[in-house]
Amino acid sequence: MQTQTYPSIKVHYAMVRNGENFILDKLDRALGFYRIYFDRKIDGWEIIYDTPNHLLSSAGIVLSKQYDGEIYFKVRKISYLPSQLRKPSEKLYLAKCKKQESPKDYPLQIAKAINDAFANIFTIDLVEVVKQVIPIYEIKVKGNAYILTSGTGAKGQIVFEKARYRDLVGGRKVKTKGATVTLSGDPNDKKEAEEVLDAIERRCKELLMYEESRFEIAQRLLRPKSAPKNVQKTPKKSKKEEKISEQQMEDAAQK
Repeated sequence: MQTQTYPSIKVHYAMVRNGENFILDKLDRALGFYRIYFDRKIDGWEIIYDTPNHLLSSAGIVLSKQYDGEIYFKVRKISYLPSQLRKPSEKLYLAKCKKQESPKDYPLQIAKAINDAFANIFTIDLVEVVKQVIPIYEIKVKGNAYILTSGTGAKGQIVFEKARYRDLVGGRKVKTKGATVTLSGDPNDKKEAEEVLDAIERRCKELLMYEESRFEIAQRLLRPKSAPKNVQKTPKKSKKEEKISEQQMEDAAQK
């Protein structure tokens, strides 16, 4: 008889001030029945690909090459619905690849993965689309992973990371700091999971929860939306012009 598995609870936070040691000390005091200990170093990167006219991302597809101990291509289906209506993004991992290889070396496999991620088959030639992709964003991540263990045996993980986002087309670079908390989704561990998340919310004001994917963060930080071009600012009047306007208003009032 197979043991039922439950999806993990994963929560992302942006770190707005202070460092991981300061936050770990707070959690250590707030979670008296938990033990928090260092697990390993985090060192990874991800290259996100798209066509020059952003055909994939506009259709809700993120194609990337990722390294986290192994190198592989990944296809994700993303949603542009409001965060409260979203489901976790669907991920399809392709076979391992070499660092120098690009999606153009695996057009058939990637096209099939994209079709598999959606309920309906695309009418366009996805193989040809994949052959046109270029690297758009580079994301490099370094950090530390810690294990959380409760007195009842429930386990979780908190990862503190520093990420560097780079626009490979425009050259813009942005650095961020954050933390990701992963907890058991087993109903038997629900109380422990709630205790950890509640402690972070009450005690760790340095952490702000967000629900964006790395791709969405890259879009927001590296290619912010510009103000509409047809919006014109009202020119500021000089002091001389302001005095003339005031005199004209006084003259009009006296008539």
